[in-house]
Amino acid sequence: MKVEQSVIEVVISVQNSRIEGNMHLPSGGRLTDYLALPERKFIPLTEAKIFSIPGNELLYVVPFLSLNKAFIIYIFPKDKEEKDNKQL
Repeated sequence: MKVEQSVIEVVISVQNSRIEGNMHLPSGGRLTDYLALPERKFIPLTEAKIFSIPGNELLYVVPFLSLNKAFIIYIFPKDKEEKDNKQL
């Protein structure tokens, strides 16, 4: 049985790196609810880009990344307004 999913772009900070990619949530699910699930130790991301901190150098582009939640410093959805501002 296939579960309906929604895709959101996220920005994640881990030690010495920033990750931008697509996170797949159950349709209608919230990012905070998904992260709070204790049985989820890893977060799957697609179309992931890994940047260095400091320096903002693009280190890797990978089609799939499984990220251990324990290493996340912060995470937030990358909304359209933020993407537009970054292009200026």
